[in-house]
Amino acid sequence: MHNDELYLISALRDGNVDYRIGKNYEIKIWQKDERWLTDVLKPIIERRFHCTVHVHGHLLRITNKRVVDDIRRLSGIKPWGWHTPAPVKLLPPSRRITYIRGFWDAEGGVPKHPERCHRAEQRYLSFHQKDREPLVFIRDTLISLGYRPTNITYCKGAHEFRITRAAHIVRFCREIGSLHPEKGERMRRLVKKIS
Repeated sequence: MHNDELYLISALRDGNVDYRIGKNYEIKIWQKDERWLTDVLKPIIERRFHCTVHVHGHLLRITNKRVVDDIRRLSGIKPWGWHTPAPVKLLPPSRRITYIRGFWDAEGGVPKHPERCHRAEQRYLSFHQKDREPLVFIRDTLISLGYRPTNITYCKGAHEFRITRAAHIVRFCREIGSLHPEKGERMRRLVKKIS
């Protein structure tokens, strides 16, 4: 799989697919920071699928039947639960970094004000997801790459794990990073605070 595809299919965790044969073919991705939609996702989709994508405010919509069908098949997305796509599982851990980056950009967390994190327990990078299997896959991949994330917990309708060790937060920022304008900036501020 190409890096654009890996990033996109994991970033879609922030989206919604309406796929009803003969009726509706649509992918919608809503994001508070529309720069992620216009500067990151839109170019990836247009480059990979040779189509025009429109962003209105905080919503990116794809309504081209061919593109929606291609993305749906590539990602394995289903309306009733969405596991890690089989082609991603076949990749060696070092080739999964782009997939992890897209997933974190869509479903990751970092303190809103990293410069105010004075205690170690306030410093974290987190992964959240309603379905447990994708988090197990990402956590296992991170472990195989030498990270030591927390256990997966369930709270307020979602599964979560965190990276809390200072050295691993810094390494994640340098090795995996983020293309999300706001989250990436907060991640860099957190690393600066730790350093």
